[in-house]
Amino acid sequence: MKKFILIYVFCLLYSFNGKTQELHASYIFNTNYTNTSTALNYKKGYKIKVINIIPASDGNEKKDDIIFTVNRFVADSTNKNNKGFELNSLFYETTNNSSIHHSMPREVFNKYTIPIYSSFRGVRAGFYTIPFKIRIDDFDFEQNINFGMNIGFQFRFNKKIEDRWLYEPSIGIGLSSINLNNKNSNVNEERTASAFSTSLGLILHFDKNINLGLFSGIDFLGNNDAEVNWKYDKKPWLGIGINIGFSLSESKGNNSENVAQKPD
Repeated sequence: MKKFILIYVFCLLYSFNGKTQELHASYIFNTNYTNTSTALNYKKGYKIKVINIIPASDGNEKKDDIIFTVNRFVADSTNKNNKGFELNSLFYETTNNSSIHHSMPREVFNKYTIPIYSSFRGVRAGFYTIPFKIRIDDFDFEQNINFGMNIGFQFRFNKKIEDRWLYEPSIGIGLSSINLNNKNSNVNEERTASAFSTSLGLILHFDKNINLGLFSGIDFLGNNDAEVNWKYDKKPWLGIGINIGFSLSESKGNNSENVAQKPD
């Protein structure tokens, strides 16, 4: 039990200290837009990166200036010899070949762009339960109580969706309640024992409240019950898990609203 608590605390501290944070938020134009004041044409699909937000003098957030740069390369369907990409003229200054800082009112920016997120969403720590296990040796279904914590690394299937359709490889540790009987161990009467459990898993997050996990792991029966010769001791199992978690690492630009935060 002491080892379990120490590992649990270590994992939590590691997760908090391992926060990832992006300085800039990335967006993409969801339709064509022409800036009448600058005569610049932004095409649907142009990727941009916010570098600053300048507050409006009258305090009206809708008039805040969003400062951004456009991606260096853009898709060009007519240029097949360059792997479909060409240099974007909106990225370069004409004098010193440096990037242009574009400006757009927040209200307009929100209308014509949508955020895109990194493939890696962050580190997640949570608690999980596995209501039943399949013992691989003889394909025996076993219902028991398995409770523990896991550390997961979330990735997105679609960069345009913030917190749905995620997949999460994870590692976990926990305690499992083991039912001992004369069929699986050397006991005269049925009783319950405790085992330390380790697991690897893959959790699919369909939305914020619905997720499904497939786990595989090994149970280690405690030393006090070692003499019963439990036949599944240190042998692999499969299980379907229900996961309840909370995010410990989230990119700063990953906001539910279509607005990038001001860099630190």
